[in-house]
Amino acid sequence: MPSRHLFAVLLPLTSLLTGCEMVVMSPSGDVAAQQRDLIVIATVLMLLIVVPVMALTGWFAWRYRQGNTKATYAPDWHHSTQLELVIWSAPLLIIIALGAVTWITTHTLDPYRKLTRIEPGRPVTADVKPLKVQVVALDWKWLFIYPDYGIATVNRPSGCAHRVRADRLHGDEHLLRAGTRGDDLHHARHANQVACSDQRAR
Repeated sequence: MPSRHLFAVLLPLTSLLTGCEMVVMSPSGDVAAQQRDLIVIATVLMLLIVVPVMALTGWFAWRYRQGNTKATYAPDWHHSTQLELVIWSAPLLIIIALGAVTWITTHTLDPYRKLTRIEPGRPVTADVKPLKVQVVALDWKWLFIYPDYGIATVNRPSGCAHRVRADRLHGDEHLLRAGTRGDDLHHARHANQVACSDQRAR
């Protein structure tokens, strides 16, 4: 199939991507933003090896094709120390850098580790009181209960901007076993008030 015909076939298929959203790459919180940065850094580091390898593969196939009589023909060649150093040192350095960045970032973003900042340049003060949120997994929906305010939201978490949140994840059956009354859970499912005036979707 000629390249122009292949392009004409593939071009309409790109319209299927118009509804895609880069949600993962557009985080709202500081922790998610650092996770996004880790994804970008790891991808770039891996592309430093992938792109040259793919490019050199095509270059070698073109240069040493059968019809190219100008290319050096050396059937007895079998080893080059300099080439071996380049081939093995570059991936090794990339793996070391990737492992170091991943190890530092994942330990910094450990969910059981106390947050040290709310956003870049804004550390968490010692006297800050976290916003308590009980996250309940229900059938086909999420329930967010704010015990300090006596309200709850469904599928839409709310929280004061620039404030640390302390989330506790539960299941519907777990709450019922713990003694939560059914009528309280029923009212909490249908509450949709706002806990704080300064809101930001998380």
